[in-house]
Amino acid sequence: MHKSEILVSVIIPCYNVDKYLANCIKSIQEQTHRKLEIILVDDGSPDTSGTIADEFLQKDSRIKVIHKKNGGVSSARNAGLDIATGEYVCFVDADDWVEKDYVEYLLNLAIDNGADMSITRHFHNSFHRHDIEYDVLEIQTPEQATIDLLYYKHMIGVYCKMISRRFIENNHLRFMEDITIGEGFNFTVDCFQRLNKLAVGLKSVYFYRRDNEKSAMTAFHPYKTENAILAMHRMNKRFILRTASVMKAWEFATWHTYSDMYIFIMRGKAINKFPELYSKYRKYTRRKAYYAFSAPICLREKIRAFILMFTPAIYPWLMNKRQNKLEGKKQNIFT
Repeated sequence: MHKSEILVSVIIPCYNVDKYLANCIKSIQEQTHRKLEIILVDDGSPDTSGTIADEFLQKDSRIKVIHKKNGGVSSARNAGLDIATGEYVCFVDADDWVEKDYVEYLLNLAIDNGADMSITRHFHNSFHRHDIEYDVLEIQTPEQATIDLLYYKHMIGVYCKMISRRFIENNHLRFMEDITIGEGFNFTVDCFQRLNKLAVGLKSVYFYRRDNEKSAMTAFHPYKTENAILAMHRMNKRFILRTASVMKAWEFATWHTYSDMYIFIMRGKAINKFPELYSKYRKYTRRKAYYAFSAPICLREKIRAFILMFTPAIYPWLMNKRQNKLEGKKQNIFT
């Protein structure tokens, strides 16, 4: 069978995204790889996302729509996986959009290299287009793929990835529905630890929106931070590759998660409202910062750890200053 005849399922969970959904769907309809199964999962969205999905359903026979009671993004993706029939599966978030060769590029990486899964390391975002002059192929073992993910050298979400559906079903892989922050991180680790090999490219074929005011991590809530911490400990329990290198990388990723939640509570101006959580995140972040100092990460990340360890109070100010600078340079790439 020629690659152009291979059916690929694209799963899109939809919740409070009516502002962005049509643009996302159109970018998938225009893919150079035409044989698609586009699965839109209306996760009980209170806005008009479900109506928009139904309107596209009437115009494109490749589209399937699921309307379900709200259960969270993991439940929505699982619902999509349950009805997917494609030989390969990929995911797109409904407030993002993709280049025309998103599917073709990732599919070629997987098939040409006999890999259960393919990914690209780079993506565009609201503030920056990440174009490259040349692509580089890398083939990774399950252990190396896991380590690179835990050091954030790969995107931790499920976007920018193509996965064999047979591999997913043979390994009984699904998203954990009680994990709402870090669900993609856990699912990706579960995949990486079990695959035959990972095909890695560099091309930016995905546009990740960083300015959605309704995104999960926009407003502080203690459930979000505690769920993110739970996700990391749940990941540990599910490891099947527990080498010293993997566990060291997990220690860093867990520290990074705690530090993210520490920054989140400070920037959310919720310190006085949740003093016990603030104290817990602060203590862990400062006490475990040495994981970052010994990690194979860039200098900027090490400086971040140094600031959080010794002068954490200035970090919200630095983040806000950086955010304002990015907003000032924001490119109009979400068309």
